[in-house]
Amino acid sequence: METSTLINLSINDYAFYWSLPELIGIENGFYEDENLKIKVNNVTPVDKVKSKSQMYIDLQKKNLSDFYHAAEYVSLSRVAESEDSKIVCYSPWNESAINGSFGLYVGPNFSNPKQLANKKIAVEASTGSYYTTIEDLEKYFPVDDSNFLKLGDPHERLLSTLNEETSASSLLGIYCEFAVSLGLNKLMESTRRKGTLMISRNDLETDHIKSFIRATNKSIHYINDHPDDIRDFYINKIQFIINKFSLEQQKIINQNISDISIPSWEPWQEYPEDAFNEIYSWMSQRNLINPSINYSDIVNSSIFS
Repeated sequence: METSTLINLSINDYAFYWSLPELIGIENGFYEDENLKIKVNNVTPVDKVKSKSQMYIDLQKKNLSDFYHAAEYVSLSRVAESEDSKIVCYSPWNESAINGSFGLYVGPNFSNPKQLANKKIAVEASTGSYYTTIEDLEKYFPVDDSNFLKLGDPHERLLSTLNEETSASSLLGIYCEFAVSLGLNKLMESTRRKGTLMISRNDLETDHIKSFIRATNKSIHYINDHPDDIRDFYINKIQFIINKFSLEQQKIINQNISDISIPSWEPWQEYPEDAFNEIYSWMSQRNLINPSINYSDIVNSSIFS
């Protein structure tokens, strides 16, 4: 019998939804079908993380994370800083997906994005919330780092606005639904139409990467076709996050828990070079990325060849 290939994955319980296809794939045996054995490493932060980007770069260096997902902006900046990884595939933007859920949430005193000029906005440094907020607000006023309170995981950003420490929070996924339940308003629909990228370690064999993508896509089709079948699993994972709120806030969130939506996914596919060029140009113009990289430097194009 052929020996299974061990694949390490790192899961942050505050952001488990980014790895939902992998978690469901493990539950349903899709990776076993590809002769892959998945080891899940729980990397949920206990203390505040200074740099989430550096955290994920380090996880790959330590062989704790063979694959992870991140927003396009983030993936480009992380891989540009790492000698150990490359982008291997792309899940396009979808309104019903996690990458289509970004938004700015505010209290009742704000009704126009222009009101956020010179106000503190909660984002996470060098993540999708950071880049998305710049892209969404720069059409209303000049945006720089003085506008931002850089916090960690999304529950910290949401709590900062609920506690009036910030005027707005950049949120996504279930945190948007929590925000509305707890009395915040969505100030604006994000105009971002950026996808999600999968990053792998450079030393993985191409066949193993292809097997991992096939199994993950099988899981994506299962999630999209049978969202109600995974609802109990999803809500159970959410409880860890809900417990970080006050008892009164927990009560309000749990009253609305049955209305929580299950995010869909676009299947993983080849990352188009024109998509890279568009986002790289945007980041370069704002000095947000190394100005001397190209598509072939950070994308493993052999996966779909």
